[in-house]
Amino acid sequence: MFGGDEAAYWACRTEYAFQQNWWPSPIAGLFSYQTWNGFDGFWRNGAVLEVLTNFMAFANNSRYISVVHSSYRNLSQLLRAYGPQPSYDDMAWYGLSFARIAEVLGDSSFLSSAQQIYDWNWKNGWDTNMSNCHGGMWFDQQVNAKQTITNVQMLQLGARLYHLTSSRSRRQELMSRVNLTMGFLAKNFVINPLTFQIADGININNCTPNHVYGITCNSGVFLGGLAELYKATNQTSLLNVAHMIANATMTLSSKHGVLMEYCDLRNQTCDDDAKMFKGIFVRNLRYLADVSNQAHAKLYRGYLATNMRSLLSKSICEPTVKKPCNISYQDGRPFHNSTGPVFGTRWFGPFSFSSPMQDTSALELLVANIAQGTRCHGDGCAYDPPTPPPRPLTCQDHPCPADEACCAYSDYYTCCTPDQKCVKGICE
Repeated sequence: MFGGDEAAYWACRTEYAFQQNWWPSPIAGLFSYQTWNGFDGFWRNGAVLEVLTNFMAFANNSRYISVVHSSYRNLSQLLRAYGPQPSYDDMAWYGLSFARIAEVLGDSSFLSSAQQIYDWNWKNGWDTNMSNCHGGMWFDQQVNAKQTITNVQMLQLGARLYHLTSSRSRRQELMSRVNLTMGFLAKNFVINPLTFQIADGININNCTPNHVYGITCNSGVFLGGLAELYKATNQTSLLNVAHMIANATMTLSSKHGVLMEYCDLRNQTCDDDAKMFKGIFVRNLRYLADVSNQAHAKLYRGYLATNMRSLLSKSICEPTVKKPCNISYQDGRPFHNSTGPVFGTRWFGPFSFSSPMQDTSALELLVANIAQGTRCHGDGCAYDPPTPPPRPLTCQDHPCPADEACCAYSDYYTCCTPDQKCVKGICE
């Protein structure tokens, strides 16, 4: 089907299992955005769209294309996700995915929405007081933190929109904003000048990095931003910086050559957000490899291949009747019977359980390994099953986490917090 490309074969199987196990959420109709069963976070439902799109682009297929198309939302729909407003980084994940969808599928509606998201973030989130740590994006509407992720997202999104935009005045505006964002990151030493690790944010009281390192999605999105900006400017100095950041992450955040998140160490457990981070790094490492010279591209592809081999040998499970693989769901049982392969949180193993977060990361890794020029052949290249309709859940579906009581009221339910009890339809 994919001409013998091993990564494309495994990505195809993994995407199928991902959709069978968790698509869609049985209560999808309750949200203003498209949801999977197990993604409790708004941002995850946006970030996953980019890897689905990349699989179509890298392996020349249109599998599950209706899922990507149906994810379209305009700005106002996304802003209704939760009150009073989504954080700027959450919105940027949708902007990045929508811009990538527009780039691959040529859909102008996604490009328009990506532009709107970028402009809304900039208008509301950019600190116009340049004497206050050289500007920068605030993390959210509380304007009390400037995190790296939001700024590198805006760097990448602005640069991506630059080469998707034909208007000269708009391109000038985007490049001006991108340069301001780069200035913020550089002048506040977000890149450690000795190790080239990426700090998680800055101390806004003295404009210094907070020295929290090891969060791989920060360096990953930074790599992608520099790669996009290089495509816009052809400045090799940008790639030089990207190579040093990539090398730092590959060296300092790896165990025997296998990428690990800061929470993969010892007996720590990564939270649901962090389970997505490694995938975001390797996605962007692939973007960097695709614009790098032969020597650097070979280095990055070798690293990606090492990680894939470890994942497929040490952190994989194939569900059977006798071995269900401990697959977790957020909103009750899925529409389909569970299937595999599914993957654990640590790519160096062992497998313990699976959820859509770490399986998204695994899919990102497999897609990043697909060889350039891979082609898809056969009817399966256009596999696009109908989406099951949303269905209302009741407490009989056991929709709540194990430590939270399900509290029924009228035709609906809510999950009480662990310290509450359900009394006549009210959590007390």
